[in-house]
Amino acid sequence: MRLIILILLLLGAHFSLTALAPGPLGKGKFYWPFGPESQPVIGVLGSAARPVTQLLAVVAGACFLLAAIGLFNVLVPAAWWPPLVVAGAVTSVVLHLLYLSQYAVLPLLVDAVLLWSVVARGWTVPVA
Repeated sequence: MRLIILILLLLGAHFSLTALAPGPLGKGKFYWPFGPESQPVIGVLGSAARPVTQLLAVVAGACFLLAAIGLFNVLVPAAWWPPLVVAGAVTSVVLHLLYLSQYAVLPLLVDAVLLWSVVARGWTVPVA
């Protein structure tokens, strides 16, 4: 089960961090949801779109990566694991809704599974 959770966390981090390194022009893919042509769906952000995108991507990616490390009780206290997963998933959802496209479906699905697992199912990291 830990392997599945680890894969979901690493996928969440990957999908979020692709906003920092968009793929080739016109080449958004289901595994690389951001391309240089990606634009926010709400134009009200204007010039703030890039810093907001970068902030959301870094926060989501860092939370997911820290949660992945904490999954093995290394460097991250077990008590931090659920809040890290929730924070990563929520910021990732905001990021992918901000750039909603057909490529956002898989990242949003990964976020939904992680949120459901922690909030509804009460997943935690066993203390070693």
